Amino acid sequence: MFFKTSHPDVLTAWDQYVSDCQKLHSEARELERVLGCGARALFRTSVSERCFKGICFSTSARPFAPELWTVQRMVTGWSCEPRRSRIPKALKAQAAELAALWAENVPRTRADFTPGLNVMGLDFSVTLFGSFTLFRLGDVVYIETGMKPAAHMTEILSGEYLAARKQAEASS
Repeated sequence: MFFKTSHPDVLTAWDQYVSDCQKLHSEARELERVLGCGARALFRTSVSERCFKGICFSTSARPFAPELWTVQRMVTGWSCEPRRSRIPKALKAQAAELAALWAENVPRTRADFTPGLNVMGLDFSVTLFGSFTLFRLGDVVYIETGMKPAAHMTEILSGEYLAARKQAEASS
């Protein structure tokens, strides 16, 4: 089912979410810059939020000693972070320096879209009932979901939704 809305609370929540995402990404770019060595920030994204997950290094080079970093594995989504335990005695000073650097620069912003979902009459369980797609074109937010949202969400035909989606993809 396809829906759209121009509800001011949904648009405000969307704007706040986008603003928080931009702030999160600028904080992550700063951490990448501080660490160097080709560090790349990784993020965790769900239906309702986006947050910092960890750092990924494309090569074996690491700032500080490699033993001070957790291992990048598929289980962790190829992310790593400074170790907090089992640090070799000889590296305790470097570990403290890395921990201070990390604590000072790690992104703390979380982009939360829960208020927007609540206004639309949805929540995180929306993904349990099929696919969920969300995008904005101008002052209209479009969604595709298997759930029935709030009354102020206008149901539309798939043709209108697909045309708007194509236009949004072309403009981004």
